[in-house]
Amino acid sequence: IEDAYAETLGLDGISCNTTTAVKYRASDDDDDDLLVGSMRRVLSLRTNLDDDIAEYIRASIAQRMDHFIYETGDLRQPVLVSVRTHNECQDQPFATVDAIVKKEIEQYGLRIPIYSDTTGDSIPIDDDVTMYTPISQIEIDGAETHIDGAEESFWDTSSVVVFDKLVDDDLRSRLLDVVKGKPSANNDWNDVENGPDPNRWIRGGLQDIPDNEEGEEEQQTISSWGLPAEAIADICSGNHDAIQEFELILTNLFPQFVVSRLPEAVYGDCVSPLTANAPVAGEEGIYDYHIDGDPLQTPPSPWTDVYGRYPNRSRGKPRFVSCLLYLNDEWDELKWGAATKFYDPPTDDSYEVTPRPGRCVIIDQDIGHTVTPPKTEAGKRPRYSLVWKLILHPKTENQDMTDLSGALLSPPGRQWPEPELFGSAAAVTRS
Repeated sequence: IEDAYAETLGLDGISCNTTTAVKYRASDDDDDDLLVGSMRRVLSLRTNLDDDIAEYIRASIAQRMDHFIYETGDLRQPVLVSVRTHNECQDQPFATVDAIVKKEIEQYGLRIPIYSDTTGDSIPIDDDVTMYTPISQIEIDGAETHIDGAEESFWDTSSVVVFDKLVDDDLRSRLLDVVKGKPSANNDWNDVENGPDPNRWIRGGLQDIPDNEEGEEEQQTISSWGLPAEAIADICSGNHDAIQEFELILTNLFPQFVVSRLPEAVYGDCVSPLTANAPVAGEEGIYDYHIDGDPLQTPPSPWTDVYGRYPNRSRGKPRFVSCLLYLNDEWDELKWGAATKFYDPPTDDSYEVTPRPGRCVIIDQDIGHTVTPPKTEAGKRPRYSLVWKLILHPKTENQDMTDLSGALLSPPGRQWPEPELFGSAAAVTRS
């Protein structure tokens, strides 16, 4: 803090000798559910500075904190830095930990539900139980996992859950129209004979994972088809009834969680919460295994300051998942291929899920997975898909985040089929 003052204000000899450590104590605030899963780990400074200088000080302190966290390892978890201005201290001399964390969550949209009913009525629930029952649930990539600060490790696996009745044909068709940009795009374009519409799709448009450590994009001789930035922005922010309808379905699928889109404050604007792809035959060699995200590896950010770094599926912490939706009007999965592969590192084996119109796949974001291009028999037809990057927030402290089915709810949620243990996940049977 003293160094930050000296660098920012040019003032030496500023003594920081009035620090007080306060152990967090839960309050009786009605909005405490907003704080579930957060660390409540805060450094709060009361100052007589104006807004601009206070922000410079905050950024300078945060940068020094990041050095101790991500470079030297002297600090094990991030700290949310709050520098309160003269006016703020005049209005409210003391700010609680809860108030500081809530302000950060609200300012950066860290916990915004994907569906909210503006009428104030309860969320409508579809009575079709089979709609929310997966055809398969695969557990993959088993490993002993250690949580920072805990004395014991636990056996952890990642999930791949496949649904074939979550989306009816009408909704699938309308979502495909959103991805294709209809009716504004060229409706006469025949993508079966000609491939993706170049007025809508561009080579190299699919950039939906964080930059590598050097911050450079991998160079490839052939790039995959993806949507340009303006099309992605339209899908994410446009008023599309089909998108909203499916996000209601996702909300109903996981009633035990607060379902939100991946906020920009996690990885920055290089990773959008929704994206689409359109692989075609002949693209062999341009796709590789990757993960969509991992809360244990998030960069310095408002998200990390609030929630920390932790293994995905940790009890009481937000869980990072992705939702893959296949959109083609028809797809011969045996003849045309284009399966999505999920990698099990300990066994070097892969599990494949084949495309089917309307098929939905929910995966943990830290699973290594890859697109495989269609076979030559598919001709030039693209295999369309739409992907949501989601965060499942716990509703209660210390909530079991491994329970996607809701079976642990009271009363019990839907009954899903027993999971199939694949590869290393079969090493230890989940109790």
